[in-house]
Amino acid sequence: MLVVEDERSDAELVLRQIQRLGGSGLHTDTVQGARELLTKRSIDLVVLDRMLAGSEHGLDLLTWFGEIEMSAPPVLIASRLATSDDHILGLELGADDYIDKPFDPRELTARVKALLRRAEAQRSPLSVIVWGPLEVRSINQVALWHGERISMRPQSFAVLNMLAGLKGEYLSRASLWREVWKKNKALPPQDTVINTEISRLRSSLKDLPNGPRIIAEELGFRLVIKE
Repeated sequence: MLVVEDERSDAELVLRQIQRLGGSGLHTDTVQGARELLTKRSIDLVVLDRMLAGSEHGLDLLTWFGEIEMSAPPVLIASRLATSDDHILGLELGADDYIDKPFDPRELTARVKALLRRAEAQRSPLSVIVWGPLEVRSINQVALWHGERISMRPQSFAVLNMLAGLKGEYLSRASLWREVWKKNKALPPQDTVINTEISRLRSSLKDLPNGPRIIAEELGFRLVIKE
């Protein structure tokens, strides 16, 4: 995991929490340093401050992720810029989560663990996802509910496959956009496109008996199945 942080005490705190999780951490205090490490090492997660050494902006790293031809690791922003607008900007630019400084180390650990679970699900996707009565077969793009095929568009299937793989966990709009609309990942998430496809998927699911529901959060979605 990579910590991009110019305040030594904050960097040491994050690195300690990473070690307690059984992981290893790298540290840099600049965006340039982060770029170099990301192209040389396998990084599972980035913890990113927004205000860095040399008047650098941490959000520039998110912009870079949108421009390169490599899969970006999940990003957790940890910043003292803590307004709703600050959160929205970071998430819209591609961050997967945002935590305000000063933070409780336990909350940081919980958020890191959640992001690593999501990253693992996306990095090693299963060809078949089974979640209760829902079955999603990615190879032949078939979704079943209680064994009955669900009719839907290919794009709707791609969205369902992403949401089902996370089994109820939150998926940001930025992550959904990058994974489903890969050819346009350099562009910021297009809300109209995303909302249209979510609406189509909901239409495909609405008549299923006690079927799964898509819950809209402020900047993303999750799939819910009644137990």
